[in-house]
Amino acid sequence: MNRVGEVKFFAFENNQLAYRQVGYGPATLIAFHGFGQTGHVFAGLEKLLGQQYTIIAIDLFFHGHSHYGNVDLLTKATWQSLVGAFLQSQEIDRFSIIGFSLGGRFALTMIEAFATRIDRLILIAPDGITYNQWYWLATGSSVGRWLFRYMLTHLSLLNSLGHSLTRLGLLNRTVMRFVEISLGTPEQRDLVYQSWTQFRLIRPDLNQIGNLLNEQPIQVRFFTGAFDRLVPGRYIIPLTKRLRRYELTVLQTGHNHLIELAGQRLV
Repeated sequence: MNRVGEVKFFAFENNQLAYRQVGYGPATLIAFHGFGQTGHVFAGLEKLLGQQYTIIAIDLFFHGHSHYGNVDLLTKATWQSLVGAFLQSQEIDRFSIIGFSLGGRFALTMIEAFATRIDRLILIAPDGITYNQWYWLATGSSVGRWLFRYMLTHLSLLNSLGHSLTRLGLLNRTVMRFVEISLGTPEQRDLVYQSWTQFRLIRPDLNQIGNLLNEQPIQVRFFTGAFDRLVPGRYIIPLTKRLRRYELTVLQTGHNHLIELAGQRLV
């Protein structure tokens, strides 16, 4: 008998998708975590939402136990095919989605492929809506990726640059602190490089997503943190200005506690 919350696996072509199932509610909620996390980060939602939802929390590639085995870059089409096959294997027809931070980018791509099957979209400080100049500078060209790798292997140089940008007001101190924490070990630096470069084609089409969310009866909820400097609340504006209906909740917290606090508002 499977234990609640244990890691399960789904193989598709050369890829392995790891996921955890928590809760036992009649509706399905597919959950995508943030950078440096795993699906385990949603375990706390079982007490809050476990009677309403069966939560399937997926490990993104390069995180947890999921494995991306293709030689080519991950594309939206590949990701959507993988998730579609997973949904079919689990006999899931209708479902809702929750995405936090980096996971918001993957949640949004689900709208492009499965809008007619989705009941609810919950985005918590979502990535992928506002253009991040540092991200695309580091990953958008071969020269940028070479420089990005070079800086990651010469951490003192990266730290010096970051502190200089902070003093000039071009980089927020909270973001700089997050960078220092995220790059503390070789494994963390490799995760940053793999995730940033391999996910660069996962770019939500905001025009298409806006049209689909307006056409379909999908309940859309945004949660942002009043003190979040990593994904500030204004970052959702390029999408919200395309929507005719949505609900926004601004929580009095920073980035790290948003999932739990959002879960309390979803009960």
